[in-house]
Amino acid sequence: MSGGRDTVVLPCAGAGTRLGLPIAKELVPTGPGRVALDHTLDLLAPHADRLRLVAVLGPGREATARHLTARCADLGLPLALCSQDATLPESTGAVLSCEAWWGPATAVLLPDQILARPAPHAVGDLLDLVGAGHRAAFLTAAENDPHRLAVDGALHLESAAGHAWPQVEDFADKPGLEQASRFNAVWFAYAFARGHGRAVLDVLHRATLRQPFGPEGIAPLLGAPTLDVGPFTDLGTWPSLAATITGSVL
Repeated sequence: MSGGRDTVVLPCAGAGTRLGLPIAKELVPTGPGRVALDHTLDLLAPHADRLRLVAVLGPGREATARHLTARCADLGLPLALCSQDATLPESTGAVLSCEAWWGPATAVLLPDQILARPAPHAVGDLLDLVGAGHRAAFLTAAENDPHRLAVDGALHLESAAGHAWPQVEDFADKPGLEQASRFNAVWFAYAFARGHGRAVLDVLHRATLRQPFGPEGIAPLLGAPTLDVGPFTDLGTWPSLAATITGSVL
């Protein structure tokens, strides 16, 4: 199953209990005939000839599966549907659940995050960084709002002489207000090389679950190159969700 194509993993198994929605977040309307998931698929469309999409689904995601199947057929994008291992929670657990499908480079996008500006080459550029020999890479947005940094995947980025891209110098998942000042960016997507996937996911998964890191700490992420894709909306909160839904019906 590993094959030669690069892989994009789309975790779609979250229950969305915090918002209590009657539909999955990825199916929230964002415009006439459009849902949140379509924005993610738009980012993959220019690269359909080099990618395969692996959607990790949970119970009750039949509508998501139907939408993905139809859109991917239109795009000519190979699609695999995978069930999330119940012992591996959160979006990082979804990525671990489909390890057999990881490609030479694997990117992870969240289906409820929407870029403010189109970035048609972003996913390809992200995967190219991994293909060039980096163990991991991130798509990021600069951020100085401590409240946003406190509840998101937070990074501290530094530009160093001799390096074409800002690099990861620190990372935390939802660090809280007391630690927010350590960071200057949030991540929109990440990618990793097959041979480093376990080490990279170990850091991300432990951080998500608030578990202590192993002896290497966050070393697998340090020095990872980053590409800025500008601001994005995360539909995981009611204010952003309400703004998106309201805007879609105006």
